Amino acid sequence: MPALIMLEMLYLHNFTFFPGKWLTQPERAGFLKNQVVPFRLISRDGERLFAWLIAPLGIYAKNADAFIQEKIGADIEHTLAWKLLRNDPEARLLIYFHGNSATLAQERRTIEYRSYSAGASEKIFVLAFDYRGFGISTGEPSESGLLNDAEAVVDWALNTCLIPPERIVLLGHSLGTAVVSGIAHRYATNLGIEFAGLILCAAFTNAGSAFSSYSIGGLIPVLAPVKVFPAFQAWFGRRMVDTWQSDDRLATMARTCSRFKLVLVHAESDQTMPWHETESLFQSTLRAAEDASPNEDNLKSLEAVDLGEAGRQEVWQSNSRSISKTIAKHGGTYSSWRLDP
Repeated sequence: MPALIMLEMLYLHNFTFFPGKWLTQPERAGFLKNQVVPFRLISRDGERLFAWLIAPLGIYAKNADAFIQEKIGADIEHTLAWKLLRNDPEARLLIYFHGNSATLAQERRTIEYRSYSAGASEKIFVLAFDYRGFGISTGEPSESGLLNDAEAVVDWALNTCLIPPERIVLLGHSLGTAVVSGIAHRYATNLGIEFAGLILCAAFTNAGSAFSSYSIGGLIPVLAPVKVFPAFQAWFGRRMVDTWQSDDRLATMARTCSRFKLVLVHAESDQTMPWHETESLFQSTLRAAEDASPNEDNLKSLEAVDLGEAGRQEVWQSNSRSISKTIAKHGGTYSSWRLDP
């Protein structure tokens, strides 16, 4: 299978024919006037990335007149949302890494942003962005490229907004879980920086496993033959250009990070990526964490919680490290194939 076809299947970045006005006019997606600030970031290799900074509803309500009167199109560092984020020592930032296909303005994604910004805390700002090649961001996607994009976004949060890493949570969905694992691993191993937490929704262990597990609508297993013939699976794996080894990256962090906090979430009803991918990721990360702390006095055994019809949960803790997995019985049914308005 040619490498170009593999990349197209992995990223599906061309499956957005009409990005629409939601990208530059977020109010069309249900946000309040100037609650969202569209802006651009530049990656280290020169790609222009389109992003949204979303103010929490609680903060917006307290400053409604100022938000409404603000001039549209102002430089990001002159906007009220940016100033409130930067100057509040209690502000929290959730950086959202979306899955493949479509844009940051896809309906299911904007619903998520609104739920996070309207949460119990008035302090949670949301930063979402399109990787290179998605929406109106420039370039073509690749593993190294998307990690450079993630670095540009995280660096902006750390060094322009001056938000310390202990107030930043990285949340990824599907493909975004691999990007989160990759960028968190880069910062932890290269700079010794650990974030407040990593949340991975509908994750997969690595790109090869994702390809062989992926199905369309839960009915058409696109590459099921790969698993049937081990030799073909090995051949296929050797030809993967972008491998996205989340299992290895998370295991490394579980062994070496002193404040490693990981939350895994998946649904049994997931029609695209089977939940056993998250189960495998949980088990491999858990083994690495336990290997790193066999003699800790405060080691807690794995705790399982039956959530009834909501699903089940397992939580592992050891001092300031924790790994949790929630497998819901029922998940969302929003289609990633729906075009943006």
